[in-house]
Amino acid sequence: MLIFGLLSAPQKSVQLFAALGGLLLGHLAFAAGGGSMGGTSDSAPMTRELSPQEIARNAYNDGVRAVKQATRYEEDAAEATKEQKRIKAGERAKKQFDKARSYFALAINKQPAMHEAWNYIGYTSRKLGDMDKALAAYGEALRLKPDYAEAIEYRGVAYLALNRLDDAKSAYMSLFRDNRKLAAQLMTEMQSWVATRREVGSQNSQQDSQLDAFAQWINERASIAQQTASLAIDAPSLWQ
Repeated sequence: MLIFGLLSAPQKSVQLFAALGGLLLGHLAFAAGGGSMGGTSDSAPMTRELSPQEIARNAYNDGVRAVKQATRYEEDAAEATKEQKRIKAGERAKKQFDKARSYFALAINKQPAMHEAWNYIGYTSRKLGDMDKALAAYGEALRLKPDYAEAIEYRGVAYLALNRLDDAKSAYMSLFRDNRKLAAQLMTEMQSWVATRREVGSQNSQQDSQLDAFAQWINERASIAQQTASLAIDAPSLWQ
């Protein structure tokens, strides 16, 4: 996951920030000089006011750290043997994802063209179940950087959750052409999605037929990926 240094100068504000529903909360207001939350005492030495770029950088980095913490809580929930511990870890993960989303919202408020922060707005929104906000944010990230492979992969996962299988296929094919590593990650998500749907089962023959067709497509693409693995040359990924 990328941690930012100083960012480039901002572009014009985009209207989508307001449309995403006011994710920037008052409790994330940064005190002047230091970027930390909370007030400063009268006796504290005066420090310079942070620039919008610095506030955006700090907020983004705080958001990344919150996402990492949320992921650890998710892992705790998956490994928990007791239901109470699983629920508690899941609640902690949700709180961290919500906190992270607020940080990323602050970042794009100060630097609207930060496509990485828009991508993370999408990711955290998906984790929180806000699929409309997730797709809108992924769309903005890709408007700002059309070849942004990480957003394509994340949006592909969101398409799976919404049963938009043709869109998920298109996302995979785009990644297969430009970034085999992320294509493989999306393929893994697709295979897991199919396995979960198989376990749940369905009483709808049409849905079963669609699932079978999608599973066959996955198997065919996985075979092609394996056969052509030695020919793939990926561009370096931002998330290392």
